[in-house]
Amino acid sequence: MTSRASQEGSASLLVLAGLLLCAAAAAGGVLVIEFALAGERRSGRAYEARMALIKETARVIALLADDETPEADSPSDEVWRRIKEPSLEGAEVGLEDVSSALNPNWAQKSVFEKTELKSLLKGNDAADELQQRREDKGFSMDLDAAYGDLFEESALPTYFTAYGYANINTTDEFALRSLYALRTQDAAGAEIFHAKVQGLLQEKRMLTRERLRDFLGTEYDELFPVMNAEPIMNVHFMNHRVLRELLAYSELKVPDPDAAAAALLDAAGEAELGEEELKGLIGAPEESRIYQYLGVNTWFWRITVRRGTASARTIVARVPVDGGEPRKYMIVEQRTSP
Repeated sequence: MTSRASQEGSASLLVLAGLLLCAAAAAGGVLVIEFALAGERRSGRAYEARMALIKETARVIALLADDETPEADSPSDEVWRRIKEPSLEGAEVGLEDVSSALNPNWAQKSVFEKTELKSLLKGNDAADELQQRREDKGFSMDLDAAYGDLFEESALPTYFTAYGYANINTTDEFALRSLYALRTQDAAGAEIFHAKVQGLLQEKRMLTRERLRDFLGTEYDELFPVMNAEPIMNVHFMNHRVLRELLAYSELKVPDPDAAAAALLDAAGEAELGEEELKGLIGAPEESRIYQYLGVNTWFWRITVRRGTASARTIVARVPVDGGEPRKYMIVEQRTSP
């Protein structure tokens, strides 16, 4: 157990339930946490250094929110040029997409069983065990501790993430049931909701963002945006192997997976893709679930600011909003050191 003293300068929401609560409660524009530095003299140099790092972090969040092409995120956005010119003298700023990967807390076991992503698992029963372990022990932000024995060495940090929302079309049905119960504290309602999800699966219907509110019903405010119908990964930043395997997933009905992968990788490397351009390059039917996996927006970012021996690491979530509304961001985790 980490001591209280060693956590000075830290404001963290690593527990998944806390992350979900914060994401569901987010409102307004850019939200920046002002937090106390436990045991730290506010007049001291260490405090001032940390506040300078946090101020630079807030500048990066503002740049993300002010993106001139809000319909997509890509390396061509202005934020990437601006972070190379920090307002804090001597600082180094890093920005990383941390949500454009598969999340073991949500992943359907079929995505492993029916693609070559099964090679990332240890043994033929690992996909079943992953599903059952979530049922038995709940979700976890510590992927290595919770699921490390189920995956090949280095697979988790390379191909997976603990950050991301639960898209109803791509999330395991039993994980959705557990998540519903966690968010609403209504076990009976979770069973009813599970039956609705099973109906979608049996009828092979995809839930669209336009139908989401009706589908979630009276529990919409408790479940959204933690549950949504937004594409979970940004093709501009995702791992190429995962991209190719998802395109080759036969149930997603991509007509020419190899050609689609080549076209996407070429196009995303040269310019920012919009949602319609993405669909044109993939070529799957409009109702294909591939468009629930692959999109052009990033939902969670890691911002790192360093100056000398001091550093600040911040996880920022973009909160899904209705069309036409400005971007919303919130801090879900922030740590400073030393």
